[in-house]
Amino acid sequence: MRSALFESSWGPIALGVGVGCIMLVAALVALARPRGAWLRSRLDPYGRLDSAGAAAAVLDTGPGWRPQAERLYGATERRLEETRTWIATMRLLERAGSQLRPVEFLYRSVLLALGGGVLVAVVFGSIGLGIVAVPVTLVLPWVWMKRKARLRLRAFEEQLADVLLAISSSLKVGLSFTHSVAAIVDDGRAPASEEFERVLNETELGRSMEEALGAMSDRIESEDLRFVLMSVIVQREVGGSLADLFHTVSETVRERQNFRRRVRALTAMGRISAYILVALPFAIAIAVTLLSPGYMHPLFHTNAGHVLIVLMLVMTAIGAMFLKKIVSIKG
Repeated sequence: MRSALFESSWGPIALGVGVGCIMLVAALVALARPRGAWLRSRLDPYGRLDSAGAAAAVLDTGPGWRPQAERLYGATERRLEETRTWIATMRLLERAGSQLRPVEFLYRSVLLALGGGVLVAVVFGSIGLGIVAVPVTLVLPWVWMKRKARLRLRAFEEQLADVLLAISSSLKVGLSFTHSVAAIVDDGRAPASEEFERVLNETELGRSMEEALGAMSDRIESEDLRFVLMSVIVQREVGGSLADLFHTVSETVRERQNFRRRVRALTAMGRISAYILVALPFAIAIAVTLLSPGYMHPLFHTNAGHVLIVLMLVMTAIGAMFLKKIVSIKG
């Protein structure tokens, strides 16, 4: 690796590109959120601000190169904000509870992919592997963000039954629905308190409670929450006690959660087997490389070996998809 890095013609170039990417990432992290960006990110879900007007209003008094970064972000947003991928990324960041703007997430992912490709090319001494590593590394931030969103959704659904029971109790003692939600915001735990706080903020800005709750359901994508909102809509049409409704729905949601827990317990062995089967090739490759580097040299330094690595990654991904379908039971 040392000879590939310092004695080859492309080694110093790759090293310089890698260092430049790292410095650029550090600069974007430090400077991409200028003064006023936090306020703009908090107000953006309630009504999109004009990028050029917001930048002019907030950034005119800042340092000279902060407006340049914001202009780059604004130009990218204007070009991509209507695309499906951009909207899906925005929804993903909202579900994950991230404060990043989609444009910040995009640029950081691209820079991470370039840095990962250069690092792989330098370590293994192969430009081909570096090129292959770029799209693989580019996907990693999305995978991590989806996992974060999934964990946040699971935490919200675990709290939902208790939240509904607390709202029911508040309604029974005479509080209004808005004050009951405010009590959840004050005394509850994240992420439920964060989501209901956003609902209250939207109602204070003029949105109806039904629309704010519907937006929360679309944002979180929780089947249990959709079931709750459907029950509330039916109750408003036919009448009845809202407190009793929330108590009944709370018990139903708790039973649904218990059913999902039983399903996860029954499929635990299959999921662990899937994890082991997916991780086994990588673990064996690392172990053999550490124990006998010469044995693995043809795999990492020949064209045939590179083709085999790409084929292995593709087949592993396909196998992981099939294993996920086998152990995933929806009910």
